[in-house]
Amino acid sequence: MSDTYIIIGAGLGGLFLGKLLNRKKMDVTILEQGSQPGGALQTFVREGIRFDTGFHSVGGMQPGGPLRKIMEPFGLNYLPWEKMGEDECIDGGPFMRCSSNTPFEMEHVVKPYENSTWRLKGGGKTLVDALVKTQDIRLNKKVVSIENKEIICADGSTFRADYIISAIHPRLTFELVKDHVRSSYLKRLAKLEDGPGAVTLNCKLKEGMLKWINHEIFLQDKVMIHFGERDADGYARSLDLLGFAPITADELIEAATKHIPDFRYALDKYWMSTPETWQRYTGTPGGTAFGIKKYTSADFLPPQTPIPWLYLTGQNTGLHGVLGTCISALNTFKALVPGE
Repeated sequence: MSDTYIIIGAGLGGLFLGKLLNRKKMDVTILEQGSQPGGALQTFVREGIRFDTGFHSVGGMQPGGPLRKIMEPFGLNYLPWEKMGEDECIDGGPFMRCSSNTPFEMEHVVKPYENSTWRLKGGGKTLVDALVKTQDIRLNKKVVSIENKEIICADGSTFRADYIISAIHPRLTFELVKDHVRSSYLKRLAKLEDGPGAVTLNCKLKEGMLKWINHEIFLQDKVMIHFGERDADGYARSLDLLGFAPITADELIEAATKHIPDFRYALDKYWMSTPETWQRYTGTPGGTAFGIKKYTSADFLPPQTPIPWLYLTGQNTGLHGVLGTCISALNTFKALVPGE
């Protein structure tokens, strides 16, 4: 009988790891506390306009690029990717690509965007829909306890597996674990610093007011502007403003208006998310957008924990973003299935 695997969390890290294990015909179940899979890749609709929660663009999807190589075995490179123009940086750099500007993140998160930036038609949901196919995903399964290879969920359901992989924040993971864990490991987790949280305004625009732009704009290392849906005449229906907390909605709008004077007049209404929103939504401590900061190699957690059957994956064990999270899933897969 083959080994069984349970993954906690159906964000990108959990879904991609599940895909890797499924390709090897492994018995995998993914538990997700929410009512839909996807994590930060989810989308939502307001007044007929689709908005992305956390996914906006990726780097490395050009032929031979690192993300394309990762996507190809699953046919994900055939999704409707669209190449974007070069970033427009005003008095600063692409801060939202990188949570702390460490050498690790500059090299492996920012650099892939220098070759080309890509968006995905339909947003993050398009990627989620492709990843969930053929996977056994149990929704509304909030894990409240992990002990001796058994998982207990808030609704009283239980699951057992030979290996458990947590795609949620490591500190949250070990709040659930009832087995003995050496104190030095827990102290190490406690010392790791989380990156900042993001504030986002998902903006609905008035018809025919702003021309749609197919590149991202970075303002003074403080604000990122991402144009979302467009109409048939080439006007923007929506755009997203993103900044690091603490920043207010008025500050985001003022910054965008300085670069795009008509923005304030074009703005119809907006929906705002804050680090508190993300903390409620994902459970991530402090609502961090990019997970644990990676100042040195010591900040990278190995996939295997001190408990032989418990592993980690996701942006907190590696780098963030679509590319970083997929690489983290690959590293976890290699630790689970040596020789692959």
